[in-house]
Amino acid sequence: MNQTIVSKSAATLIPHDILHDLFVLCTKNAIQSGEYYFPVVLSHVCSSWRATALATPTIWSALYTSSSPNSDHTSARSRAYLERSQSMPVNAMVRVPQSPITTEADPEFALLASNANRITTLGLACADMAQLPTLFRYFPVTMSVLDTFYIAVRTENPKEMEFSLRLTHDASGRIPFRMPPVIDGTVRWSSWATGNITYLCMNGLTGAVRPSMEAMQHILEGCKCTLETFEFKGWAPEWDDPNGILEPVVLPMLTQLDFLWMDDLSPLAGLIIAPTLASLNLQNGVLMAAPYPAEDGVGLNGCDMPRLLAYLGRSCATLVHLYLYCVRDCPRSAVDAFFAGMPTLNMLILCAVGDTFQDALLQPDHRFRVPREAVFPQLEHLSVTEVPATDLARFVFRHKTLGVSALRTLYLTADQEFAAYEPERTILGMVLDVCVAENELQLICMQTPEHRRSDPESQE
Repeated sequence: MNQTIVSKSAATLIPHDILHDLFVLCTKNAIQSGEYYFPVVLSHVCSSWRATALATPTIWSALYTSSSPNSDHTSARSRAYLERSQSMPVNAMVRVPQSPITTEADPEFALLASNANRITTLGLACADMAQLPTLFRYFPVTMSVLDTFYIAVRTENPKEMEFSLRLTHDASGRIPFRMPPVIDGTVRWSSWATGNITYLCMNGLTGAVRPSMEAMQHILEGCKCTLETFEFKGWAPEWDDPNGILEPVVLPMLTQLDFLWMDDLSPLAGLIIAPTLASLNLQNGVLMAAPYPAEDGVGLNGCDMPRLLAYLGRSCATLVHLYLYCVRDCPRSAVDAFFAGMPTLNMLILCAVGDTFQDALLQPDHRFRVPREAVFPQLEHLSVTEVPATDLARFVFRHKTLGVSALRTLYLTADQEFAAYEPERTILGMVLDVCVAENELQLICMQTPEHRRSDPESQE
């Protein structure tokens, strides 16, 4: 590219997107695919192309590489990049083969491990979660400047099978990060130092690498002063001691909690007390489209919903956002008690939930009589699917008449919008039009209905 005969003035006449494509084409690694780029040292880019390179940070701020038994050429390229970039921080993204080298002799990982003190982001795209012990063992060193680390399975939705974490940027008292130790091919989660973790995602970990309940308590206890977001999806941790009793861990910094379960996840919920929790996301994976494969000897089991909600209810006093997906099989009394502990709730998403959850919110037994107290006095944003149109109309009407925060946003499904306005305006449509006309409510349709809403004025 340094020999390309293009003057600065001529280059500026070419649209930026074309310059970008030309630059990437010339630097793209022909062996890789997707978002993998040939590593470029910015100071080695000629002045005519410097501005284009600066506008494409992914090709000079990150090292995209791969690991394989025959990766000498890849290692040579990565070594040249690391040498020329001198002490610059490195974001390293590595594609791991189906069967990685099971010893520390992999040249690409050995090179990265020798530069571990420069790596700020380390991403590993692997074929299966069973590779975790091998990948952890490649980095038996301290990573003093690491901010973000993730291992994701190469699937259509890698977030569904991912182990990832972020570390605090507070340099004072920060302990240099080390990977979980591996002994005899087993991850020793109970010996892992987690003191700096602010974000922890453990999605789709298979039985061989999934922490036990006792290990989960150790992990949470270690990062209790820094953990802000915790995400756990898949099969529940098992007990090392079936008769064991664990004390809950108070997480004063935790503001976001996401659970998706394939069996009973309530014991894990029992480990957590988060007095400042702001966002809670619960998904019943048993009723979803098979997000995780079945495991040998483990069957699909329903979650103990009353116990799960009772445990989580301890942390809902400051809750602002609540998302429930396919959550069912819970008595009304348990749901009422759960909802009653959320005086600050501002956004509620109920998708394909059980009747008891809908009834606890909409209170169809009240019909048009106004209850003495609102379920959620601070509620301003609502989405609830698969609910009778009349029940939704009554709720919106009652909420409007109570001395509480006005409902600002209502997300409608295509069926709900059709039920409100087609073939003629119903009671739901009338209530919604009154709220919209008073500039209180914004309606957002989440799907494109087959029949579009008619003009309300034409139906009067």
